[in-house]
Amino acid sequence: MNSKERVTAAINHQTPDRTPLDGSFRQDVWSKLEDYFATKEAEVIRKKLGLDIRTCMMEPSLSFSRRATPSPWQIPEIGMGRDNLVIIRENGWLEDEYGICRLPNSNRLYWQYVYHPLAEADLDEVIKYQFPDPSLEERYKNIREDVARFGGEYFTLVELWNIFKTSWELRGFERYLMDLSQEPRLAETLADRALEHRIEQSKQIVKCGVDMLFIMGDIAMQKTMMLSPVMWRRYFKPRLKIWIQEIRRERPDLYFMFHSDGNIGLVFEDLIEIGFDVIDPIQPESMDVVDIKRRFGHRVCLHGTISCQKTLPYGTAEDVAAEVIDRINKCGKKGGLILAPSNTVQPDVSVEKILTLYSTAKNFSLR
Repeated sequence: MNSKERVTAAINHQTPDRTPLDGSFRQDVWSKLEDYFATKEAEVIRKKLGLDIRTCMMEPSLSFSRRATPSPWQIPEIGMGRDNLVIIRENGWLEDEYGICRLPNSNRLYWQYVYHPLAEADLDEVIKYQFPDPSLEERYKNIREDVARFGGEYFTLVELWNIFKTSWELRGFERYLMDLSQEPRLAETLADRALEHRIEQSKQIVKCGVDMLFIMGDIAMQKTMMLSPVMWRRYFKPRLKIWIQEIRRERPDLYFMFHSDGNIGLVFEDLIEIGFDVIDPIQPESMDVVDIKRRFGHRVCLHGTISCQKTLPYGTAEDVAAEVIDRINKCGKKGGLILAPSNTVQPDVSVEKILTLYSTAKNFSLR
């Protein structure tokens, strides 16, 4: 099997030759892999690890790109596109194409929000907010090129923020949670506008030929959800369903994956019901991976499952290998599993343990 066949088989609950592999890495972690393999060629490293999925990326508009510069802090998701582009304001704030501003935190490993463009907006201002134009061809050039390069052999996807994440980034997290209870008309209007924006982006993306849309943005914390299941079902479940239905009218064969860290057990059934084919990352510190597989594994594919909070940073290489083997034996023998770390790999994970994860899985035949 090639990588695309392997991932497709797993999603469709057919037995691949081996469990398909995926993973994301901070730039500082990736730099350690570059040193280990003595190459700056990202594709060489992906092949050596055995990664079966290729993530394609939208770019900002040319007008934004001309005014922007690569972020001085190569922190995940602080900027736009492959080059992590930001506009650096006079006060040092790093502004993205949506007008959201961030600053690195004290250890420079992550960042904090410092400005939300709709934080003080009334309903009329929410209605008038100008989302970045999703129709611009330049946004999708790299996606088309990546699909042409990788799409025959590898499974391709594009990541998009979900409606909840898009809304609260514009409004502010605490303010938007208050809106859901106290300003429902404003909250719904912003959610509808976010949905419209993401649908228009998705329609352009699927024309490029990708295999899957990866809908991202946490709705849960370590032990429970960020908002009640009742509130999530009221505001976001029906809009996610509309999103999937709208795009599948254009591409019936398109797969959808949903991401949220934490314990999403209370809405796991809902996510399957509205049409998600894959759910990520099944964080093992928050949910019982084997129980999730037992209850839902015949209806949805699991993505992730390898502990980023315990085993990868604090276990031995032998512990990592044991977890990989246990996960495949209990969750992936007949497909339905794409193995990956349950979050972006952090600097406290050694190269040895990264290599152990992927080599163990690559050498574990399912046939």
